[in-house]
Amino acid sequence: MNLCFHLGIVLRKTRENMKSILSIILIMTIAGLVLSCAFINRKQTEMTDSHLLSIRGTNILDDLGRPVTLKGCNLGNWLVLEMWMLDYRQSGIGDQYRFEAVLTDRFGVDETDRLMELYRENWITERDFQQVASFDMNTIRLPFEYRLLMDDDKPFELKENAWHWLDLAVDLAKKHNLYVILDMHGAPGRQSGMDHTGRSGYNQLWVDKQSQELTVWLWTEISNHYRQNPVIASYDILNEPWGGSEIELKELITRCYHTIRNNSDDHIVIFPGHYSGIDFYEDEKSILYSNILYTMHFYPGFFGWGAPVPQVHADFLSNGLVDWKERMTKLDAPLLIGEFNVVSKRGGGGEMMRRYFDRYKENGWPATMWSYKVLTQQGSIGEMNWGMVTNAEPLNKLDLLTDSLSNIEKWFINLNQMDYTVDSDLKHWLTTTDQPSTLDDLPPLPPPIVEAPGLDDLPVGWTATDIGEPLDGGQLVDEAGFTVYGGGADIWTDTDQFRFIWTEVTGDFTITTTIRELLNTNSYAKAGLMARVSLDQHSAHALINVFPFGNTEFGSRNDADAMMQAISGPFLEMGSANLKLNREGNTITGSVFINDEWEKVGQVEFDSLNTQLYVGIATLSHDNSRLTRAVYNNFKLINE
Repeated sequence: MNLCFHLGIVLRKTRENMKSILSIILIMTIAGLVLSCAFINRKQTEMTDSHLLSIRGTNILDDLGRPVTLKGCNLGNWLVLEMWMLDYRQSGIGDQYRFEAVLTDRFGVDETDRLMELYRENWITERDFQQVASFDMNTIRLPFEYRLLMDDDKPFELKENAWHWLDLAVDLAKKHNLYVILDMHGAPGRQSGMDHTGRSGYNQLWVDKQSQELTVWLWTEISNHYRQNPVIASYDILNEPWGGSEIELKELITRCYHTIRNNSDDHIVIFPGHYSGIDFYEDEKSILYSNILYTMHFYPGFFGWGAPVPQVHADFLSNGLVDWKERMTKLDAPLLIGEFNVVSKRGGGGEMMRRYFDRYKENGWPATMWSYKVLTQQGSIGEMNWGMVTNAEPLNKLDLLTDSLSNIEKWFINLNQMDYTVDSDLKHWLTTTDQPSTLDDLPPLPPPIVEAPGLDDLPVGWTATDIGEPLDGGQLVDEAGFTVYGGGADIWTDTDQFRFIWTEVTGDFTITTTIRELLNTNSYAKAGLMARVSLDQHSAHALINVFPFGNTEFGSRNDADAMMQAISGPFLEMGSANLKLNREGNTITGSVFINDEWEKVGQVEFDSLNTQLYVGIATLSHDNSRLTRAVYNNFKLINE
């Protein structure tokens, strides 16, 4: 108003002396100032004062019809916990549900609620939103668990402080010019048996009608609360809903979509893909839905998707994404890449991540990497990095079972006080104007090993078994030890598939070996020492293993068909990775040799354990279309 008032004064003066050139110049100058200020003001408030984002064809648009590129990350482990992101090592505490259960058993429900609020106060604060923006990002995907909004014992009733954390995130995002994608990472009943839903081994959403009704009801309430909020870019209805069928998924997602639209809410709604992709939505898209996009998570180099090497990423960028672009053109919609990460520096690091962000931008697709912050026991940036930032110094030890209440409080508070190390390689490539190099001259990968080069006889008393029907393996035997060729998808969840060289052992034992080599067929290929109750693929067991990059892990399954739990261990130099597994009564402990001594990684105590166990070495490729190769030396078994 002040600028307009001054402009009016100038106009009156100009009418008094139209011949004054200076007056004419003054008019033009002030008018230009008005327009400039209006433009600057428009740029500063563009996100917060505009209408909701919308979709036209394969593009996301603002209210002026201009394409918007959503580039960002996930704020994982804040509003739903994943123990691996804390690098928390305690057997039996593999998810948020068990994390809270231990606190409740020790301190009661009210104290547990207070502690979890304290955790949330300190895991993410305003400095983290500032850090995200400094990576030249404009979006956060916000994973949350349904229990943030309601209690299990009070269904269809919002908590008194239901919106506190989501509102805080939205307010901080607005302050730092970031959009928010609301992501229901853990739904009522849980949408799969994975730990990232908040409760591993629990997949009831698809069979429990009340859980389905609660999911629809929660999205109705979320829509009521955020219906007109332009900071919210979109609603991600269910994260990785792998526990049900395509038909069940489509039915639940469309119900949520319609309840949102019935609220006169025009926010973008995200339809999640299934293991099989998104094609099962195709027949209804053009008729029934508006302002929607689809989502998939892409992890070349991980989870059975080839080795974490540049060639695998180059193939996906050149070929795999071309197929996806054709699919999205056919569906006439964008694709949210809700999670992705190169992780490995040897796989391409920050420069490869830049290539992905650039390609997604070219296609008009939003993309949010996983994840913003991941802690590690040793601290600092290493060869494998899931986070944009991590703890600069080694983590303080936390033992939920024995630490005092005050020590647990201090540990939570330190999450905010700790210094960060930023992945400078990633930050450089996401903020620089430099262009990545081409991938045209990468040497071809060696052909996969699909048949073992030998099947040597094993020492007397030892047997080789391919458990769970993996690709047939084999072994070479010499004075130094075993070279084992093994296939198999994994030793994980409630089912195993791998090559096992074993002997039957009665009573207590100690078994040790040095792993000289593990072929990098996948970053989750495994070589290690195992004791199991039976040769069934669902058997109870304990395992200490190393991965191709030298990171270690202790895993166990307490009962047949139960979900496996795992604890991360330190990184070892591949070529001299020394592992130990020992039994004392019903307790089995896994250790690694580091800093000139044996360090316990994990321990499991079984309720009861057979006197006789199958004990030996376990090898798997994590890609059952090929075999990995693992070299075991200095193999020793002591039966006490």
